[in-house]
Amino acid sequence: MKTFDLGRNTLRLYEEKGLLTGLKRTDAKYRQYSSEHLRDLKFILEAKNNGFSLAEIKSLLDLFKRNQKLTCGSVSEEIVEKISEIKTQVQILNQKKEFLGQFLETCKSKGSTNTCDVIAIGFSKKACCD
Repeated sequence: MKTFDLGRNTLRLYEEKGLLTGLKRTDAKYRQYSSEHLRDLKFILEAKNNGFSLAEIKSLLDLFKRNQKLTCGSVSEEIVEKISEIKTQVQILNQKKEFLGQFLETCKSKGSTNTCDVIAIGFSKKACCD
């Protein structure tokens, strides 16, 4: 869909996962999008860009479609949970960054011509210490 710069495979996936429902088709089998579908697509993209999984997005869309409204409390709970997940991911990424930074310093200190046996030994300082 050109409005959102989405390919047909992405749209097909959203339809298969139940994120976009009730799509009508033309006689030529093209999908027809209502203003509600466009609203949902905008929400899907924003939620996805902010770290929500397709399953989490579907859960919010289903809740909205059942009730025709979401409470600030229910949305806040989802956001608090997502922030907690992101904090955990950031901690894990920082640990990986720290480890790789230390490994890199070991490699650099040994010079560019020394043998590095990272494939056989793994990311251990011993890989660059001969």
